[in-house]
Amino acid sequence: IGLRHTYFPAPGDASIREPHPHGYLRNAADGPLRDITEIDPSWGWAAGQIVSTNSDLNRFFSALLAGHLLPSAQLAQMRSTVPAEATFGPDARYGLGLLSRPLPCGGLSWGHGGSFPGYETRGGATDDGRAANVAVTMQLTDEAGRRSLERAVDTALCR
Repeated sequence: IGLRHTYFPAPGDASIREPHPHGYLRNAADGPLRDITEIDPSWGWAAGQIVSTNSDLNRFFSALLAGHLLPSAQLAQMRSTVPAEATFGPDARYGLGLLSRPLPCGGLSWGHGGSFPGYETRGGATDDGRAANVAVTMQLTDEAGRRSLERAVDTALCR
């Protein structure tokens, strides 16, 4: 599907191949920011080892939801969800690797965000083909920050 900026680095590969923003970490609320951009992501394996861009994530979720990646029965299984408010917030539901959240403008957002030292992402796509992903260059450690990021995605998907 043309994911030209997405790859799974080998263990020990701490570099990012293309131009990229630097990721930062703060060990304590009042501590200094540390640049931790070059970090071996292999400890995250399938939960965090993939390097990608917002554009490729938009392309992936759009293709997935349009039925271009899986047979319809398998996509239906991914979209068969259970309540997941405790982990993902109000009205969130989770399926097989796919999170759904109601949008303030109606409909659902389908996707999956992530946290990794130095970076935080949220995003997804709608059934009618709108897609948005947002990345910030510091792993968010507070619920309010994560909710703000989700609201930014909601705003983009509802416009």
